[in-house]
Amino acid sequence: MSEKSPDHLPVSENPRTTRVRKIVVDAATALLIEEGHHAVTPHQVSKVTGIARSTIYRHWPDPISLLMDAIDSVLAPDRTVSTVGDLRADLTTTLESLRLRLNRRPFRAIFAALLDHATRSKELIPAQRRFVTGVTAPLRSIVAEAVDDGRLDPAIKLQVLVAQLAGPLFHQHVMLQARITDELIANTVKGFVVANEIPTASNRM
Repeated sequence: MSEKSPDHLPVSENPRTTRVRKIVVDAATALLIEEGHHAVTPHQVSKVTGIARSTIYRHWPDPISLLMDAIDSVLAPDRTVSTVGDLRADLTTTLESLRLRLNRRPFRAIFAALLDHATRSKELIPAQRRFVTGVTAPLRSIVAEAVDDGRLDPAIKLQVLVAQLAGPLFHQHVMLQARITDELIANTVKGFVVANEIPTASNRM
């Protein structure tokens, strides 16, 4: 009598499949960073890994789906940012965390590839947005909490508030390819709070 697979390990998620998928995604990610999005194809990945194209196509029926998985692999899980309940301090801490994330991951190469491809192919616009959304997720969480607590104007869309904070860092890192300084973060937070914080008895003191 053959053994049954454990309930927690579906046949489609057996260790060999998981291992093959990781090899393919790692190779696709390396190609994306080193050669650009055009290199992320089943043919190129097969050449690099030795895995049959038929196997790659079975998991990723088109290059776009493979590229999107490569992009997702670059996005490290959201890190919890310690907060103290003070808006300026929490925003500063969160932007410092964002700075670390931009510097530690191959953000510029991935974003440049996405931007280049998205201008010519609308298929990749969701991937570009998903990448940026993933990178800014901790910041969005802090801002959403401040809106819910009544510290920020709820009439302003959340995405606009996040853009006001993340925009200067993205511009410095991607467009200017320059260092994100403590001064830039401090000025960004100061301008944001002055423009958007709802005055209360406590923050007027």
